[in-house]
Order: sequence, then structure tokens, then C-alpha cells
Amino acid sequence: MATSVSGVSNLDVNSIVSQLMTVERQPITLLDKKETTLQTKVSAYGALKGALSVFQGTMAALQSATRFTASSVSVSDPAMLSASAGTSASAGTFDLDVTKTAASQVMKSAGVVSDTTVSSTGTIAIQVGAGSIKTVTIDSSNNTLRGMRDAINSAEAGVQASIVNDGTAYRLVVTANESGAANTVSITNGLAAGELKTAIDGMTVARPAQNAELTVNGVALSSASNSVTTAITGVTVNLTKVGTSKITVSRDTSQAQAAVQSFVKGYNDLQSTITSLTKYDAATKKAGVLNGDTGTTSLLTGIRGMMGQSLTGLSGDYKQLSDIGVSFQKDGTLALDTAKLGTALKTSAKDVAALFARQGTSDNALLAYTTSSSATTAGDWQVDVTAAATRAAATAANAPAGTTVIDASNDSFSVKIDGTASDTIKLAQGSYTPAQLATLVQNTINGTSVFSSKGVQVAVSLDAGKLKIESQTYGTASAVTELTGLAASALGFDGTETAAGTDVAGTFTLAGVTYSALGTGQTLSGPTGGAAEGLTLQYTGSTAQLIAGADATVKVSEGQAARLAKLAEQALATTGIVNTKTESLASSIKDIGTRRDALNVRMDRIEKQLRAQYVALDGLMSRMNTTSSFLTQQLASIPSSK
Repeated sequence: MATSVSGVSNLDVNSIVSQLMTVERQPITLLDKKETTLQTKVSAYGALKGALSVFQGTMAALQSATRFTASSVSVSDPAMLSASAGTSASAGTFDLDVTKTAASQVMKSAGVVSDTTVSSTGTIAIQVGAGSIKTVTIDSSNNTLRGMRDAINSAEAGVQASIVNDGTAYRLVVTANESGAANTVSITNGLAAGELKTAIDGMTVARPAQNAELTVNGVALSSASNSVTTAITGVTVNLTKVGTSKITVSRDTSQAQAAVQSFVKGYNDLQSTITSLTKYDAATKKAGVLNGDTGTTSLLTGIRGMMGQSLTGLSGDYKQLSDIGVSFQKDGTLALDTAKLGTALKTSAKDVAALFARQGTSDNALLAYTTSSSATTAGDWQVDVTAAATRAAATAANAPAGTTVIDASNDSFSVKIDGTASDTIKLAQGSYTPAQLATLVQNTINGTSVFSSKGVQVAVSLDAGKLKIESQTYGTASAVTELTGLAASALGFDGTETAAGTDVAGTFTLAGVTYSALGTGQTLSGPTGGAAEGLTLQYTGSTAQLIAGADATVKVSEGQAARLAKLAEQALATTGIVNTKTESLASSIKDIGTRRDALNVRMDRIEKQLRAQYVALDGLMSRMNTTSSFLTQQLASIPSSK
């Protein structure tokens, strides 16, 4: 039995208020349904974003031209050598006959009884090939065989020192870091009399330095290293031992095949996702979540249209995807004819690469195309190089003497190259002609660890009889400064010599619009925000090789993968269709939440009012029932008038 609030009127206040509030809450119910629909659309755009991102990823792989020009290498005797091929390798078979492998020279000293016995002090000078001479000081802190070993290794003299106990004595073993007949080790003993001096005086060749000797298809060649890069174009051969072996280089199409297959699958998955989200099933009369969303359907239409286009500006035979076996089916999906693709890759892998990837060519050998980006506009760019990059070259104020003697009074100097300052540099003491002096200074600077560790190099030559130190870096990063020290005067420098390089300069022009290029060393780059953004070129010519007007025409083309990647990038961008739709839906969902909160506050107020009204009504009815009962009793007690 229903209960009332007062318990006497039999008025079911809770039920009445509940039913009335159900009617009042209908606007909130409608908002909940709308929110559910919007959340479903958000999930749908999430699925679209995922499929589009996967498709975009497959196109990234296709934009690398090296994927289409890869080669594979096999060798008949892997124990004798190994080989790897780069993109410039050509298919072919090569017979190798290796008669010698390259070796680094090994020197061994006369034996000593103990490697910890204190002995001679003084210096030893080490030179490898025509390299700089390194002087190693042996004093009371290191005048044992162990100490000498450690001092040599710390000197970074181009050798590695070790100690070997042959069962009869301890011997110092010195091994050149680099192999090859030119890298012989020369050790000059400047130690005072003692056991260590005797050990160094007894240095003999344990293994001679030698080049690798081999023939490739009957053509003889020699290599200072066992890693031979010049024997077969684009192929690196690593020799292990003497013998004969066959190397077979063939085109590796597996990477390209896999990339194109992933591209086809990525598109088909994207098409399936969009179709599922936007379709209308007439049989079930059910529509997809994004049915009627023209932005989503236009995206798929745009992708299909772009994929079906024939590209212009390509010099090869392949102008559209169907030319290499990628074609649309009746149901709108893509299919791949692997045999046709394989034939295209074997016939002209570069043309297949151009169909997919972003490419660039220059008609001037001095101006090379480096790269471009999705922001670069394709077309025939006219490039005018107005200034060639230069390297810093500091020429001495004076010419050195016909014979210059370097001794303890003038063997040291310091210099700053490309912003890196040296410590004190020591020249090997001796008598030198100007030409020999140039070689000595070059080798000594380049052999200095603070420079070599950073790749800083110089070339030292004679200019009108004067020493010229030239940085091997181009552009404003190139500098030769702060040449000071005891050796400066002997070399002809007075300390005022400084030099700085300059960057390349030029312009890019397309369709009558000219852009000022940014120069860094020999690299020209397009400015940010224009059609030339992302375009980079390298000019290796000199000032004398510049010409009036355009130096070159650089053709930049966008393959299908590059164009489609740009389309996908736009769709996934902050202002793209996916993000703007998702943000709009999120805003609507937030608005629904705000409206629902306001309605809930109003519902609470209405429910309190209704409950108060019906409780009051229940009380009134209870009092009326009481009065009715009283009157009934009173009437019943009145005597009858019969």
C-alpha cells in the first residue's frame, strides 16, 4: 500500500513528485542523448585520424629514393671477405683475387728483465709515415717500461703501445693505428743511457706495414686499408684473408615492394574506415556516424583524385601509379600487380622513385640539389649564385729563410682555427726548406688532438714564397687567427695575420618571384615562409666560376607520396578537418555539460517546490479527513425524529 508523507491521507507524494519530475527532466534526457551522439562522433574522428596517420606513415617510407635503388651483395667465400653496396652500385659479378691483406706495422723492443724497473729518462720521438712527429717525455714519473707504454699511448702519436712477456723478457710492442705501406713507424731514441735506452735501441720490425694487393676482374689494385671502397663503384669490400672469391651485386627490390604494399594497404584501410563512417545502408536504414559529413567524404575524394593523376615534369616512363601496377578496382580499393612493379623496379628504379618521392636535379655540376621539403613548391627554379663561399687563408707577412732551423728556441706556437684554440704546438726539431716547412706545419696542426677531435683541418702551402695556412672549412665559420709563439717569427708570421671565410650567397626564382637565399658555408637554403622554404643546394664552385645571371636551373618535382603526405599533413594539422571537427564537438559537449548543470540546479529547486506543495496538500487532506470523520460521528449521534 502506498504511503504518504503524513501517513494519514494515503496521498503517495513520492510517486507523484517522481512522475512529475520525469516530465520536468525531459530536456536533460534529450541533452544526454545528444551528448552520446557527439561522443560517438568524437570516437569516429579518432578512428579517422588513426587511419589517416597510418596512411601518412606509409608515404613517409616511399619518400626515400634510396629505398628504390638499394642493392644486395653476395660473396662466394664469406670467410675471405664481406661486402656491402650503396645506392650507386650497379648490378654485376666480380672475381676477386687477394694476394695480400693490408697490415699495420708492428715494432718490438729488446727485452728487459722487469717492466717495473726504474731506468732511463729523456725523450723518444715517434712519427707514422709522413705524419707529425710526437715527442714523448720520459722522466722520473714514468721511467719504467710500463710508464713508457702509458706515456706513448697518452701522446696520441698514431700508435698503440703494449707490453708482451715472451717467456724470456718483457718487450715493448708498438703498433701503428693505420695499416698500409706508407704508415711505417719511426722511433728516434733520445733517452739517456740505461735499460730503457737499450730496449729502444733494440727496436726491430715484428711485422712490416703493407698494402692489400688484389685484382678485380683481372685489374690489379692496391689499398692501404682492408676496407676497399674504390675497387667496385658503390661497393665496400672488407678483406679478411688471402684467396679468391666472387662478388655478385644485384638490385634489391624487396624494400621498395614492401613499401608500396604497405602504401596500398594503408589506403585501403583508410578507405574502409571512411566508407564505414559515412555510408547509409538502405536495407537496414542505418547511417554511419559521419553520414552526411561532406568534409570527410571530400577528403577521400581528394586522395582518390590525386592518386589517379598523371604527374608532369618527370623525365622517366612512369607518370602515374597504374604504370607501375598500382590501380583502382571497381569497389574503390587499390590493388597491386607485384609482377608489374617488379619489372618497373628492375627496368628503372630511379624512375619509380621519382614517381613516389620528392626529387631534384641541377643542370650545373657545380650546383647540386641537396634536399627539399613539403613546404617547397615544385617547379623549375632559376638559381643565381652571386657570391661563392670562401675559406679563411692567413698568409705570413714574411717569407721563411731558404733553410730554417727549428730547435728548442723556436719550436712552439699556438693558433686558433675555426674558433678552436690550440694548446702549445711543438714542431719537430730539424732543418727545413720552405716546402718542407709547409708540410711540417700542416701535419703538426692536423695531428693536434684538439683539432682532429673536432674535424678541424688546414692546408699549408707557399704563396709567393710565404707560408699560407688555409682552413678547410667554408663560410663565416672558417677562421685562422691568434697565431703566436716562438715559432711564429721563424715561420714568417708577425702575429697580425688573421683571415675569415665568407658564405655563399644567391637567389632562387620561380614563376617570376625571387627569394633571397640564406648562405651557410657552401649551402644555399630557401627562406622560411615562401615557396622556396626547405629547398637546399650546395655550390662548390669558386668566385672565378660564377656567371652573370642564373647559374643553373634546378628542377624540383613532387612524387605521389610527397603530394599525398602533404594532403594528409594538412588534414591532420591543427587547422585541418580532423582537429577542427573534434574541437567543435568537444566545445558542444562542454556546452551540453554547462546547460545540464544549470538544468539540474533548476530541477532540484522544482522538486523541492513540488514536494513542499504536495506535503502541504497531504496535510490539508489529512485535516479534512479528520473533520469528515468528526461530522459523521456527530450526525450519527443525533436522535431520529420519527
